[in-house]
Amino acid sequence: MAEKIKADLAVTDNPEAVGLGDAFNKIQAVRDFVYHDAVTQAYQRVFDKQPVFLQACDIHNGFVQGNWHRDCANKGLNKGEDWDESAHKYRNYKLMIYLECDDYSFCVKPRTNHKKLANDLDDYFTVSVEDAAKTDFSKIEKPVQFIPKPGDAVMFDLRTTHRGQGLNAEQFSKRASNKLTLSYVFAERNPHAHRFHSYRTLLKQGYTPLNEAEKKRLNDNGLWWDALDGNYFDVHKDELQNVVLK
Repeated sequence: MAEKIKADLAVTDNPEAVGLGDAFNKIQAVRDFVYHDAVTQAYQRVFDKQPVFLQACDIHNGFVQGNWHRDCANKGLNKGEDWDESAHKYRNYKLMIYLECDDYSFCVKPRTNHKKLANDLDDYFTVSVEDAAKTDFSKIEKPVQFIPKPGDAVMFDLRTTHRGQGLNAEQFSKRASNKLTLSYVFAERNPHAHRFHSYRTLLKQGYTPLNEAEKKRLNDNGLWWDALDGNYFDVHKDELQNVVLK
């Protein structure tokens, strides 16, 4: 898969780019891989029913997002509709797949999709992705540093505070010499999913609508939702005040 993506990156408009947004629209191998058994098995560990694919799909080729951040539309803890689960649970998750990595870690602040972490310093609890599946994180009150291997994957709530970090101190912020990741965002069909899809693909720059053939293919595999054809914020303009476009 890594070779296919790199070959396709080489013929894009910007082959030297370290980050590629809307990769699902731009690379055939990425469109095909969303139906792979490995991807299906990954999201089935989180969702009881078939989720919807929210088109958000990125490739990072050597790029490290080194600043702590959230991927949801409402970035501030408990500020905005992303944090209101009175009517619908927030079930928007990113699946991040590590195709290549040898000097990179993925860091998260546990439970920050609900509350602030008690120990907010960069004093990590470090664990491999493989061992993480056997680890109880319920009482860990400091950031967790996952060390992935090629073929590993992690899946997390978009409201969770996270960042990437090169293991070489000289590459701390933005670069890792050998890191290739592919991510897809899946969700339950509810207003939180519709809000994020409109935020990511209509409000932010760099995305184009899926063509009808791709939507049909997704729909045939249970991964599309017709509600996504409309802009959530056309009806919920008042919610724009809590959206952070960065």
